[in-house]
Amino acid sequence: MKHVLFIDVRNALRGQIAEALFNYFADGSAQARSCGTMPALRVSHRAIQVMAELDIDISRKFPTAVTQLMLVQADIIVLIGKGIYPRAFAPTVIWDFEDATGKSLDEVRELRNQICQHVLALLDEIHRTSIETIVPQVQQQMLTEYMVSV
Repeated sequence: MKHVLFIDVRNALRGQIAEALFNYFADGSAQARSCGTMPALRVSHRAIQVMAELDIDISRKFPTAVTQLMLVQADIIVLIGKGIYPRAFAPTVIWDFEDATGKSLDEVRELRNQICQHVLALLDEIHRTSIETIVPQVQQQMLTEYMVSV
């Protein structure tokens, strides 16, 4: 199972949305966490609202500080926004989403939709890569163990 770590600055909106969407759509095939370099005290009310519109409840989530253990456990690290120095985390991917602090509900909703598109593309890449890795292994196992021609 792949483990994805979403890192943003405050972990109050963008990272929380990305984590929730990823875990919802991954449906157990992969897992995500989010964290921040300078975590806020609470998750943004706007993030809670726009996720509730999709019947995804993040009202009990709390911003979390990034730790070395999180970084080590992650297979994929996604930096969200340009407010983080990339070399500090060796990210796999950087998503350039603007900080939505103080934005209107409609703007946060649009940001959620953009994050959703990126999450779905990332999940597609993870699943495609997994299949491309697994199929040759299974074929080789069949050839060596069962002498089955593929």
